[in-house]
Amino acid sequence: MKKTIFAATTSLAIMVAPAFADEALPAPPTEPYYAPEVTTCDAVDLQIYFEPGTAELTSFARDAIRETREQLSGCAVLNIDATSKAGDADTEAAKLSLAEARRATVMQELRAHGIQSAKTNLKTDVSADSAKVIMARGVDVKMKAEPAIIG
Repeated sequence: MKKTIFAATTSLAIMVAPAFADEALPAPPTEPYYAPEVTTCDAVDLQIYFEPGTAELTSFARDAIRETREQLSGCAVLNIDATSKAGDADTEAAKLSLAEARRATVMQELRAHGIQSAKTNLKTDVSADSAKVIMARGVDVKMKAEPAIIG
């Protein structure tokens, strides 16, 4: 009889042990969980503005290009369309020259950050009138991208 009671008590203790084990688990986290962002390779529109009469990138423009590189990490750039503007120059020849210098500066900086495409469309727009000169001193870059295929 003692063996039967001991066996029954032991069996009962073994069956109840998992219920007590749940109480030993840590409490659930109190901070919310945020899933990591999934890299999407959407189209990117980048507008780079220049100081009047210059083709040198500002620190803000460099930061914007750096952020674009981070946004496009894991993506393959399919197409780059770059339109440069230089409405702040005096003559037509000066506008063309300044616009081309600005576009070359932006494209060089994009390449330096690993952003390049086999298909690149380069345009120059010097048709801005005097009322829109402030907005006509930059390079507008539109990029299409897709997830990179490795292998």
